[in-house]
Parts: sequence; structure tokens; C-alpha cells
Amino acid sequence: MMTQSIRQMAALLGMALLPALISAGIQWDNLKAATEPGDEISYETALGFGEKILWIDARPSASYAAGHIDGALSLNEDHWQELVAGFIDEWDDDRMIVVYCDGGGCDASHAVAKRLREEVGVKNVHVLKGGWKALPK
Repeated sequence: MMTQSIRQMAALLGMALLPALISAGIQWDNLKAATEPGDEISYETALGFGEKILWIDARPSASYAAGHIDGALSLNEDHWQELVAGFIDEWDDDRMIVVYCDGGGCDASHAVAKRLREEVGVKNVHVLKGGWKALPK
């Protein structure tokens, strides 16, 4: 009699908790997906990481020389072999890496971010949404 009551209470508790656990799992996945490495993030979101951010300019060297975010490192596919060592010297796992290019139809930031993940093993890499053109002037 007592065991049956305990089983019934456990079953009712399980049925009551199941929707809440499913909902919490869905919410967690959505939150996690919003900040997954590789995702585009806004300039304002990136600034929220403060000094832990390491800006990577994936534009051609001439564009970098003409102007870039203060402290940004140049790392583009055209000069990958020469520039990647400078990145490795500056990088550590605690830093948030944000790669940018010109914006619009420019895919250089995505390509560099992918290479950083796959070839260098960097996990915390994001792409600046809108690129250089989206920055406040």
C-alpha cells in the first residue's frame, strides 16, 4: 500500500516536471546557440567582452593599413603564413576573438574564422556582423 502511494507520487512528480525540463532544455539550447563560436555578433555585443577581446582584421593588407580597429591584428588569407604567427603570439584561451572584414558581401572574416578554428584550434571565434562598414565612425 505504502509502496504503491510512493510510486504514484513519483509518477505524478515526473509528469509534472517533464514539461518544465523540456522547456528549460529548449531555452538553454537557444541561449547557447545565440553565442556559439562562429556566429556573427554585433559590435555592441563584442564590446561587452571588454579587454578580453582580440580583434582580427581579415581585410587585405592595404585596407588594414588605411585604418583598422585600435589594437586589431591583420590576419588575411593572402598573407596567412606570414601573419598567423603574430596572432598565435597574442592569443590565449581566455580571449574572445572577433574577426571582421569589409561587410556586406565580404566572406573573408568567415574564412579566417574557420581557419582559426580548424587549423589553429581556436574555439572562441566570432565574426563581426556587418564588418568594418557597421562600425561607428
